[in-house]
Amino acid sequence: MEEAKSARNQVRLTVPIRIRGMSSRNKYFDEESVTSFVGDQAAVIRLRNLVELETELHVANLKNHVGGTFRVLWVNTHEVNGLHDVGVELIDPEGDLWETASSGAQPEGAPPVPEGWLECQRCHQKVFTSVPEVQVEYLQEGLLLARHCETCKATAAWASTVPSQPEPVAGENGAPPAEALPPEAESREDLRLKGRAPLEMLIKVIRHKYGTTLEEVCKTMNISRNGVYFLTVKNYEVGEQVQVILPYKEDDVSIPVPAFVVRQDQPKGTFERGVALQLAPPAK
Repeated sequence: MEEAKSARNQVRLTVPIRIRGMSSRNKYFDEESVTSFVGDQAAVIRLRNLVELETELHVANLKNHVGGTFRVLWVNTHEVNGLHDVGVELIDPEGDLWETASSGAQPEGAPPVPEGWLECQRCHQKVFTSVPEVQVEYLQEGLLLARHCETCKATAAWASTVPSQPEPVAGENGAPPAEALPPEAESREDLRLKGRAPLEMLIKVIRHKYGTTLEEVCKTMNISRNGVYFLTVKNYEVGEQVQVILPYKEDDVSIPVPAFVVRQDQPKGTFERGVALQLAPPAK
């Protein structure tokens, strides 16, 4: 991935657009939607129609009526409110599509490159790697992206995944190990981990309690599209409303995102508490 097409060079911007192309069902579509992020060479758009990787789409800015041909870099196969998030790169511009993005809207200090587990859909090898093509909020279950596979010696579809877990060692006479979770507990853990990427990064949590503002910087354990799980020595209450900056970098000027506490637990092997937050959707 060239630096010019990296997700770190894109800014969050909602622009009304018109998209035309072929869907994964091999049907022509013509729909109006909006962007989520834009950059000089790439963008994140939202589509009602699911599209294949490497598909070419024509995207036009409905504000300045400038268009261009884009290639699909990645797609989230899971829809949210009937829409799929799609990452595209510009291959044939017809003018300056995103005037705001190219006029210096990029904030100083690019965020860290997200990292996660990917699985090649051809040879099924799993690798932990940097994923500069995708913003961290999209690095989750359902993500498919096109990149070269050294084993397959070709461009292949890679899916966001989780690392394989080692088989538990059986106890005496083939009995399950004493620390094995009961089936119902395993089911709960599977549901909690579904759609999460095991990412470690700094998060700043802002709380308003007792008539004052409290702030703390913690480290995440995993992140999903609409949530984050982090460790803290503080006590949180389920339902408590907070604000978060993610990823957090000292001296950066970032706008906090509203969130609320959905769970607090005590992970094994640490004295810290684990807190799960549900992030509020961005304002339309």
